[in-house]
Amino acid sequence: MLTDFDGTLADLSRVPSEAFLSDEVRGEFEQIGSVPSVSLGVVSGRRLVDVAERVGPAAEFVAGLHGLEITGPDAAFHHYALDAVEPVIAQLAETAGRELAWCPGCLLENKTYALTCHVRRVPPELADRALEEFEALAEPLLEARALKLLTGAKAMELLPAVDWHKGRAVAWIRARVASRVDLPVSVVYLGDDRTDEDAFTALKDDDIAIGVGTRPHTHLIDWRLAGPASVGRFLGLLRVMRLARRGPALD
Repeated sequence: MLTDFDGTLADLSRVPSEAFLSDEVRGEFEQIGSVPSVSLGVVSGRRLVDVAERVGPAAEFVAGLHGLEITGPDAAFHHYALDAVEPVIAQLAETAGRELAWCPGCLLENKTYALTCHVRRVPPELADRALEEFEALAEPLLEARALKLLTGAKAMELLPAVDWHKGRAVAWIRARVASRVDLPVSVVYLGDDRTDEDAFTALKDDDIAIGVGTRPHTHLIDWRLAGPASVGRFLGLLRVMRLARRGPALD
């Protein structure tokens, strides 16, 4: 079972550092992680160390930066492109901080290997302008294919321009689980954001794609949950069903 963090396990926050798991969701998350037949993981755009601290030890696998860094039992992944892009991000963060200083509420999140511009706290009449200027600052690096641009909910993120994403992370984690069990491995993936479409696309016929929230999904999903509170209730129901040996399917 793999899940996004922001907007899926935790409500979206105006400031990324303020996002947290509710007591109810945390309790169900920790309990589903203790079920013997479940390998639990989180696949997030946050840095690995950040999301790991927020979900705690219940997550067997943690993927950060959309899968560019992953840790799990006796295995870890660090994409080769990360170290090369670090000085590029540092310089861009300095420039963007200076050029976007005019915008009240604009938050630049430097993730060392990625840079995100958040406009959730920006006055609505200024938000689009701030994102346009952020993209313009990165245009030479985008054209040179040093960086790629991801758009999210009131945010833009710059990452290394490599063919690696949440779908690749799902495949990497599935392979690690399959290597240690003599059983077929099915994936249940929960996500709310556009970047989770890559994970949905990586799923197979026996897997389950669960969209969270109201955002339209371009990839076919099996079920939809309203938000993090519904995710918590779903985890509780799934745990009871697994422990009762009834299987993971819902009517």
